[in-house]
Amino acid sequence: MNDLDNLAIKYGTDKFSKHRYTAFYYELLKDKQDSFKKILEIGAGEGQSLRMWRDFFPNAMIYCGEIEDGRIFEDGRIKVIKCDQSKSDDVQLLLNKIGTDIDFVVDDGSHIPGDQVFTCCEIAPKLVGDFIYIIEDVSKEEILDMLKEKLGSDYDYQMVVTRRWTSDNRLIIVRRKNV
Repeated sequence: MNDLDNLAIKYGTDKFSKHRYTAFYYELLKDKQDSFKKILEIGAGEGQSLRMWRDFFPNAMIYCGEIEDGRIFEDGRIKVIKCDQSKSDDVQLLLNKIGTDIDFVVDDGSHIPGDQVFTCCEIAPKLVGDFIYIIEDVSKEEILDMLKEKLGSDYDYQMVVTRRWTSDNRLIIVRRKNV
């Protein structure tokens, strides 16, 4: 167990209990805890993972795009903003409100493959600097090929499988190549 596993358990997010993403996230992000300033998650749920990220990244503002009105809230360093990830205007308004200097993006929104690809293609090219963009709960491996086709060769792509016994325990990681 690591610090992120413990936070996931504390707040009850399925990033630990169902998917086992937190072990991967911890290894990927442990050296960035103090340096990340802006996190964006698509999909608030009940706010469990937003609270986990807030505690894990002590110097970061945690933003979220959420489609459901009843899940829009602000709590200290957490701000949930109304956004339908399948609509370009909504995604652009979200970026206008929070800026494009985002260090880490997690898409845990609709889980619809078309939405996952669309949202990444809308957000990733607009981000400035280095960033890590992760799509969670990838049910179709073809999404990786779709991203490569639409975003092109300016990005590195990686598929990670955290549990093999179910089809939605895959992550796709997208990063801009260093030019």
